[in-house]
Amino acid sequence: MVLLQESDFLTRLTELYDLNRSGTVFLTLKRFAGRLASLRRRKPKLQEEAANKEEPRCLVRACSNRPRSKMSCVIEAKDLVRFQIALGNIMRQQMDGLKTRERSKEERQKEREEKRKAKAASGVKKDSEEKKDVKAKSKSKKGKKK
Repeated sequence: MVLLQESDFLTRLTELYDLNRSGTVFLTLKRFAGRLASLRRRKPKLQEEAANKEEPRCLVRACSNRPRSKMSCVIEAKDLVRFQIALGNIMRQQMDGLKTRERSKEERQKEREEKRKAKAASGVKKDSEEKKDVKAKSKSKKGKKK
């Protein structure tokens, strides 16, 4: 597995998505407290001591079914939000072949009812606005006749 820098990881991930247009890309995010803590995972007390010394980070792994497609990246806590936004953008760009979800009759009926209610609510507003306009026009006409 190749440990990459953040920018290199994102570019390689985009390439991996392009290579696997009809395949699957697996993405894993995991808390990473350092190499020493991971080595001591069978001994909880020693692991806790090792983890307290370091700030927690995020380990991101990506792979596909193709050979030699494994890669990983460690992200610092301060850069995590920026990285997640960039990762979300990449994933959103690559998800173009998703199938539309089949909705049940009940879900369709609920949507229709919501649309009717919204239409009725907007119709009430329009009616009251139209009445105001008609009253204003009639007043202006009365003033012109005299």
